[in-house]
Amino acid sequence: MISTFEIDDITCQKLETPVYQLALILYPAELANEKFLIKVRNCIVKLNEGHPLKKWMTYLSKREKPTAEQQKKIDFLEELLLSPFNLITDHKTKKKVIELIGEMTGQTNVERLLRSYLYLLIGNITHSDNILKNLMSESPRQFYQWYELHGSIFHKVAISHLDDILKKMARHPADRLVFNLFGMYLSIYTNREDLKELLNEIRDDDFTNKLSLSYTERIAPELVFIAQLIRLENKARIHKLRMNKFTFEMQGYWIWPFLDVELLLDERMIEQLKKLAEADPVWASFILDNEKISDLYLSRGGKSLTKSRGELRELLKNEGDFMLTLYKLIEFGDIDSRLVHDVEAFLMKDFSL
Repeated sequence: MISTFEIDDITCQKLETPVYQLALILYPAELANEKFLIKVRNCIVKLNEGHPLKKWMTYLSKREKPTAEQQKKIDFLEELLLSPFNLITDHKTKKKVIELIGEMTGQTNVERLLRSYLYLLIGNITHSDNILKNLMSESPRQFYQWYELHGSIFHKVAISHLDDILKKMARHPADRLVFNLFGMYLSIYTNREDLKELLNEIRDDDFTNKLSLSYTERIAPELVFIAQLIRLENKARIHKLRMNKFTFEMQGYWIWPFLDVELLLDERMIEQLKKLAEADPVWASFILDNEKISDLYLSRGGKSLTKSRGELRELLKNEGDFMLTLYKLIEFGDIDSRLVHDVEAFLMKDFSL
């Protein structure tokens, strides 16, 4: 991603270009250590007040710090996450965890994952598993959609300790089938290689043998179907997709952008793509990245989803799809000073494009 540059790569000259300006704005705040900040500030100090980088650094410096009460909750959560224990028996501690769960009303994926872990920690395995089932019942489209601008303290703790949460959930002595399914969901639909490696390390070795069980399929039917597809040769995979176990509508959201489906191309698929292009042009643009699919789609009268800056820029106005659309613009190399301004405005919650 654009925000994964190394601190040593930054020079004041590079920060004059929109690409590096955008990269700096998207750089994860939790990774902005002292060395990073000193180097950037030395470059930014001479800029005028209206410069996007000057405005961004001023915004970061003025963000609200946790209150004393919030800091206590953060410290308590971090103590739990870094402890070697996987089950709380102390009544007083258990009560504090239950109170925190009651406060966790955010719906970001990582906050929901943290809530699942806390339920596991107090022995409520059913509630923990149900949260994971709900997460992996969402299509990748839903899972990717929203970006939390100002996440709760729970969201921020979960982001900072994602690896710890996953490791502790994997080591819990309760049955790990649902968790392993969720781990597989993340592995299939994330492009973070470090996360894939972690999930492979902590997954139960016997888990793949359980994918053929009817009980496992009932927990997450779409996911198990996709896991089975991945292990097939391409022709066998296409044959399975044509068997109508799952509709083309489902396939458009769960399968087509992620697997090679060129051999599946026929009029039914093109008609579904036309519907998708009308209802969900952002997601359709990911499927139509495939040149053969795009060519046949256009030859059969499909609406052109132009990759021009103008059309995708219009889609930035949909706040829920802002980050997905931005991903496409970056992928196409359509980065200029206006895009830098739009991203900064979005992240600062001044959403007035």
